[in-house]
Amino acid sequence: MNLKKIIPKIVGLIIILSGATVAGFAIAFELAETPVFSLPLLDLEVVSGVQVFHDNRSTQLHIGFDFRLENNTKIYAPIAGIITQVKKHQMSNGYWLIDVNIKINAKWTMFIAFEPWTTEESVIDNQLLFITVSRGDSVELNQSLGILTPVPESEFPHIHWTITSNTFMGKKEHESPYDYCSIEAQNQLWELCQSFGKIPEDSLSLL
Repeated sequence: MNLKKIIPKIVGLIIILSGATVAGFAIAFELAETPVFSLPLLDLEVVSGVQVFHDNRSTQLHIGFDFRLENNTKIYAPIAGIITQVKKHQMSNGYWLIDVNIKINAKWTMFIAFEPWTTEESVIDNQLLFITVSRGDSVELNQSLGILTPVPESEFPHIHWTITSNTFMGKKEHESPYDYCSIEAQNQLWELCQSFGKIPEDSLSLL
């Protein structure tokens, strides 16, 4: 067996297969269906405040919506997908939250943070008991993800809702869910935000 002749052929084959794999992933990202969302709340009457974050240039990448919820409130999946993360962590300001991530397809991921507004780890551990999904679960549209359990009389118990579009090279761009909502959901969100003097559209020209 002439290894000097065989090895270059093997290397060439590996390069061809690697290139085909890379091209396949790139095509998958290009063909990933653009999602259409519902809202994470079925009853908007329970919302007692809204914050809207437009600027994806923020160092905090905190684009999207905060919905203030003073009472125990069930949170729903705005779209079908796979749960890729259910994780508690403490922010730099000392407050705890639970991240729930829903992978929609190769390109799109949804992020909902349960923030009962606490600096006590025992409180967030209790909140974790009310999350009804786990990593690896498949969820359907409007399936319950769990219940936000706000700390009574706290300043701003809420959920944060945003999405990311993932590029083929791994870079994540945070985007507002508003532009990808159904017409019905956009109308509901517009009316809700307007009731609190906010503008829901993800447009820097509106700042």
